[in-house]
Amino acid sequence: MINKNSAKPYSIIRQEINSVQVALQQMELIKENQQMKLESLNSEFLNREITVIEKKAAIEQLNERVTTQNYELAKYDLLYYTEYNAQYKYYKTVVESPISEEAIQIIKIIQKYEYTGIVVYPNAVHWNPVQRPQQMMLDLAKRGYLCFFCDTSQSIDIHKEQEGMYVISNQGHLLQALQTYHVLVFNSWLMQNAWIEHLPHKTIWYDVLDRVDFFSFYDKGMLAAHYQNLYEADIVTYSAQALSEYVSKRKDAVYLPNAVNFEDFVITNQKNVMPEDLSPLIDGTSKIIGYYGAIEEWFDVELISKLANQKNIKIILIGYCGLTEIEFPENVHLLGPKPYSELKQYTTFFDAMIIPFLVNDLTNAVSPVKFFEYCAIGKPIITTPIAEVLQYEGPGITLVNTDEFVSLEPSFWRMESNAIHHLRKIARENQWNQRTSTVLDVLEKIPAFLPVLANRVYDKTQVNVFAATFLDYKGENYYSGGAERYLVDLHEVCEDLGLKLNIYQYGNFSWYRKYKDIDVYSLGHEMLDMDEFTMENLLSFSRRFDYMAKGHSMLNIYSAFFQSYPNIAHPSIGISHGVAWDSPHSQFENGTQFWNVNERYIQSANDLQKVVSVDTNTANWFQTVSYGTSLKIETIPNYVDRTEFFPVQRKEDGKIRIVYPRRLYRPRGLYITLAIVDNILNDYPNAEFHFVGKGFPEDLQAIYDKMEQWTGRIYCYHSEPEDMHAVYKKADIVLIPTLYSEGTSLSCLEACATGNAVIATRVGGLTDIIIDHHNGLLIHPDQASLEKAVRTCLDNPELMKKIGENAIEVSKAFNKDIWKKRWKDVVKELLQEQGVEWDHNSAGNSKNEIIEIVIGPNVRQSKWFPYVIQCLKQGMKVFIRSGQKPELDLNFARIQWLPLDAEVYFEPDVVKKFV
Repeated sequence: MINKNSAKPYSIIRQEINSVQVALQQMELIKENQQMKLESLNSEFLNREITVIEKKAAIEQLNERVTTQNYELAKYDLLYYTEYNAQYKYYKTVVESPISEEAIQIIKIIQKYEYTGIVVYPNAVHWNPVQRPQQMMLDLAKRGYLCFFCDTSQSIDIHKEQEGMYVISNQGHLLQALQTYHVLVFNSWLMQNAWIEHLPHKTIWYDVLDRVDFFSFYDKGMLAAHYQNLYEADIVTYSAQALSEYVSKRKDAVYLPNAVNFEDFVITNQKNVMPEDLSPLIDGTSKIIGYYGAIEEWFDVELISKLANQKNIKIILIGYCGLTEIEFPENVHLLGPKPYSELKQYTTFFDAMIIPFLVNDLTNAVSPVKFFEYCAIGKPIITTPIAEVLQYEGPGITLVNTDEFVSLEPSFWRMESNAIHHLRKIARENQWNQRTSTVLDVLEKIPAFLPVLANRVYDKTQVNVFAATFLDYKGENYYSGGAERYLVDLHEVCEDLGLKLNIYQYGNFSWYRKYKDIDVYSLGHEMLDMDEFTMENLLSFSRRFDYMAKGHSMLNIYSAFFQSYPNIAHPSIGISHGVAWDSPHSQFENGTQFWNVNERYIQSANDLQKVVSVDTNTANWFQTVSYGTSLKIETIPNYVDRTEFFPVQRKEDGKIRIVYPRRLYRPRGLYITLAIVDNILNDYPNAEFHFVGKGFPEDLQAIYDKMEQWTGRIYCYHSEPEDMHAVYKKADIVLIPTLYSEGTSLSCLEACATGNAVIATRVGGLTDIIIDHHNGLLIHPDQASLEKAVRTCLDNPELMKKIGENAIEVSKAFNKDIWKKRWKDVVKELLQEQGVEWDHNSAGNSKNEIIEIVIGPNVRQSKWFPYVIQCLKQGMKVFIRSGQKPELDLNFARIQWLPLDAEVYFEPDVVKKFV
């Protein structure tokens, strides 16, 4: 079994999670009560109109009350859940909202890069000060990854920090932009999960860098979330040995202490300009001890005070100070936060560096980034004996116990060569690029990382088609119906115009297939499939296509047109393959019922920029309910390729072949056809029935039952579209007995062009093709009418001959060349109206090589996995055939897993076997 956790040789014990979840359920009523109180307080604060003085007092009072409420929530272990749930609901709303212009801007940034993969760090901290997540992402960007760091600022801003590294404020826009990409998510704070949960395609890197009980909103709910993260993450890293207790359930967790980007801190002979706010503090007589970083409750104020009492010492503190009630000695100077890029300008003028942390469980679980940066600076370091620093004890590092500290020895300030060597060695052996390499070495051994490398490159001349089905929901079978064949030929039209047509459809997971030269993509994913055919599901798929289309495509085509409801991407064309909503359910007692059912069709046609209908029936229906909309509908009837479908001289064998060349199911008239079989075969010994098409098992069984009854008189088989001409050339009578949902049937036109006697119902666009008793028989859609028409043909050979000859003549008006020209005109006219320009010779320029990799039984993963990684990094589309069944969410875009015997509709460029 290949799965995303294949590289996890552990078994999570989940009692902790289960017990907490049970407790949370039991306290649901308490949670709701506390939530209502909290919402009431927030409402009270927002609605009160008070003066400035009153407002300040009110804020203090409300803050106290909110603090009290938070205490109550924490007491019942509902603090984390309450905040998480609020954020989760907010981001759910973001995803379900129309895609923003800022999101489209981010999509355009993604499109302009040739990247290895996309990495994102959700909102947790500001970009400055630059710490562990920022450093790792900066290095990943240097290696060709496209990285997005979400800053906690609520303003809307997209800032390019370096090539391939973007800092984004207001992460909701990024969430929308990434809906159709598979990303590596760098997760180090559990509240980030509320955002992460709404990414459909993700590989999780869970980085434990602090004790869980250190974080705000900590309670048992957060602890349960930590264990859930631990269980589900694809890779787990931790920054300090003391944190091993939090990751003990993951035997594959990687110890990854912090590090330094050496070149950012090493002091060279280059002259540095002293910062203006530092200059007044440098008097040439005092030694300067410097610190940068947060000044919070873990800061050892007593040690700073003792050092400040030393003669001729000044202490410079850089960073945000949260200790507002502490008064430092006069020779301790707070300069506030400084950007990471400016730190070297200050440290150049310091004589020593300090890490004044209290020694406790919290600080013993911290790997101070600044320690490695201090080592690169190469000046004496004073530090309290926190656990992660002790392992580096040696020359140049002075460990200080605050309680025992008296004074610094004079020798402290002298940096002997061995001290410099020791510090530089620590810095060089602990660099961020080494940490990144460690992470990538692990990732490139697990299957869950492959989708990160498999994002698509979007063609600039891309035409996106949204279809319900082209293949089945698993991407295994081509339906070969009229709508599917229509898209195959529309692909030809786009190719002639220099455009690349792709098909997106409903699906049960994120599969990709090729049908001949057409790329077909499922819009499904781990959280969205077609197991339930509900309106909610259909709207979710519509939203998925909207994300796929906006910012990615030159033209969007909806097949059928009503799939554009309620989300529509322009430029847009909708196709009506006939009135598809004329089923037996179309019976309404009042106007409200009518509107509720038909709003989707009317609104869709109204919102689309262009509607192409294959028949006049659609336009006529709209003319009765929305006259203005009907005027924007252009009728381009279906077609027949007369170089492929033409009459031939039949060999006389005494048989009359009655062919049903349709999808084998009720709407196409299967069962009224089966109902007449017995009578016809009894009365006409030379007649036989051919059911040619695909069907569902229950429908096929109904045919098989008849075949068993009439051995050698009834046949059922499937013929590929390119072979159907042979079926018609052997046929005498062709049945098009549609009950509902029909346009100008391709099967009907092909039968006409081949000179068959066609019997069709008066449903949909069939009346645009068949003139009763001229080029076919037009009947009522029921069993009796069908049997009567078949008998009429069988009893009147001359009538059959006349109908067939006239059918050939009528089919000339439906020539495929006419259809192609009219479609080209529609596309060119719409794109010109929208101001879209393109190179008419550019289609197909971004073709990726397709490689099929066959993995034999018992072949070690280490043998074939590096080759897959290599192929994906080179932009290839990789299909892996294996006897082992992988998890479905390992399929994404350019990486697809197939059973050994799976049928595909294309030939790979390369086949590589590992046996």
